[in-house]
Amino acid sequence: MIRFTILLISLFFFLASSVVGQDDVLFTVNGSEVNVSEFDYIYNKNNGEEADYSEQSLQEYLDLYVKFKLKVEKAKEMGLDTVSRLQNELEGYRKQLASSYLVDKEVSEKLINEVMERFKSDIEVKHIFVANPTSASVGKKQAAEEKINTIYGELERGKSFDEMAKKLSEDKRSALKGGSLGYYVAMLPAGFYEFENAMYTTPVGEYSKPVKSKLGHHIVKVVSKRPARGQMEVSHILIKKTDKGSRALIDSLHTELGKGQDFGKLAMAYSQDPNTNTKAGYLGFFGINKFEQAFENAAFDLKNDGDYTTPIETQFGYHVIKRHSKKKMVDEAKERRKIQATISKDERFEAAKKALVQNIKKEVGLEENKLALQQFANNLDEEFYSYKWKVPENIADVHLLKIGDKYMKKLKDFAEFCKKDTRSRLRYNKDTPLAESVDLLYEKYVDERMLAYEESNLANKYPEFKALMREYEEGILLFEATKMEVWDKASQDSVGLDNFYKNNMNNYMWEERIEVEDYTINTTDTKLLAKILKKGKKMNTEELKNMFNKDGEEVIATTTRILEKDGRGVDLIPWGNVGGMTEVQTVQGVNTFTKVKRMIPPTNKTMKEARGYIIADYQDLLEKNWIEELKKSFDVNIDQKVFRSLIK
Repeated sequence: MIRFTILLISLFFFLASSVVGQDDVLFTVNGSEVNVSEFDYIYNKNNGEEADYSEQSLQEYLDLYVKFKLKVEKAKEMGLDTVSRLQNELEGYRKQLASSYLVDKEVSEKLINEVMERFKSDIEVKHIFVANPTSASVGKKQAAEEKINTIYGELERGKSFDEMAKKLSEDKRSALKGGSLGYYVAMLPAGFYEFENAMYTTPVGEYSKPVKSKLGHHIVKVVSKRPARGQMEVSHILIKKTDKGSRALIDSLHTELGKGQDFGKLAMAYSQDPNTNTKAGYLGFFGINKFEQAFENAAFDLKNDGDYTTPIETQFGYHVIKRHSKKKMVDEAKERRKIQATISKDERFEAAKKALVQNIKKEVGLEENKLALQQFANNLDEEFYSYKWKVPENIADVHLLKIGDKYMKKLKDFAEFCKKDTRSRLRYNKDTPLAESVDLLYEKYVDERMLAYEESNLANKYPEFKALMREYEEGILLFEATKMEVWDKASQDSVGLDNFYKNNMNNYMWEERIEVEDYTINTTDTKLLAKILKKGKKMNTEELKNMFNKDGEEVIATTTRILEKDGRGVDLIPWGNVGGMTEVQTVQGVNTFTKVKRMIPPTNKTMKEARGYIIADYQDLLEKNWIEELKKSFDVNIDQKVFRSLIK
């Protein structure tokens, strides 16, 4: 972990993701080229808003990066790029990075973009619903599937969607309205991703094929599409429908508003919504489908902030609604973060991963030996569902997977996968046919192999991933070479360190310091305290103790401390005044003060006292000398014409 942290720190200062395109070569080190795009990104990364592209600024960063590349070339000359330990370390980073990169690039990013695009439109839908919850029995599941397929067939033969919904939909509330659900916008709750896909992919006026949700089966008809309403911030006044006077009261309140009466005050005085009447009727922000359609439509029809509606009726009573503000679009950055946090828990994530695997299969031209898989399943018995099962010794030596013209995996590889995945094998019911269990394990196996294959080829598919892996590789080489040539030498070369200290000892000095004594006087007698303080200006500690500690420990103790001028609390001490004392601090009858004992002039720090600073400076010297040696060993060629073209 420490090594990885140091590596990341090194990368932050010297490296950054970059895509090296067909651009000019800025410089070479020992024949290795560094392009303008690589240097330009690093320069911007480290300077941020201060990247002014002045000649001085560019030159400083060019010098830094040349030094970095010199160290990398030296590491390669030392053969560090062939050390198996470092290769394994890099491979570990690659696997970790590739896995998250693939998910982010191919799954998460696409899902986020999909949702963000869907946010732009509200979809008005109808549906025909047949219940088929995940907890249903096998018989009920089959019956539900047959029913929804029959309904779909009738629709295909020209039957009216509305009439079919009224007669056969098991969502009784929407069935009364021909299946009408009103408007919806992404993201729908977990368990309804297929429904959401049908909403956004079915053309207006048409219906989808049956889709599944966690509740059952749906045939979705898209009635209309409109720009997303976004969110409206409102307050309201509610008068419940208790008697004939309710309508008269809401009308009179609307009239008062027309005369200039304050909306909030009227809401607090008359509104019968207990959740908002104490807050001047404030409801906050809401989007579509939170309230009744009549309420929603009236609110979103308000054109300007401060406008209010005429009285409208809902099942709760009569309302007058006031608009405060409207969000036409969501905060994109905030919403992307919110989506990112939720999609991994949604079935859309697994659906997207499956789609990714299918795309990979098509791209690579996967061929599968299903006959070998079938023979493998036929030779199994119920022991396959136990811990005891072992890979058969006589398993056929045949290939199972082939990508393009390259055979990838044998049947034995899959068998060993089954052996290791004990959890899955034991989870399957013994009543499940062995062939079915093997198929499920095989599907999981192929999915993992396809993702692993894609991860291994990310560098070919994504130039930025290739650049990122270069950074990891060079970072590891930089760390190892610097450790060997600088850090270890500085800490282990005792003779060199001692000589460096002797030649530079005046760089490690104590500034003027002060030696003080801290007194604790245990008395509440003010006269005695005054006497001790008076004598304390002339007497030392032992003399004070001998004089005042005859009947008890009045002067309890002293401690001697040496303080630097910028030390904590030193501003309270009379610096330079030998014998000077601080003011007495009294807390619960205990009196304390500090007395200046002596001044200590500037002196050299010992090797032990300054060891950390000495090692750091010795490292700097070793690194400086190392860089000079590298410059002599490796040719550095900078294209000054290209460099000057960067100056602005």
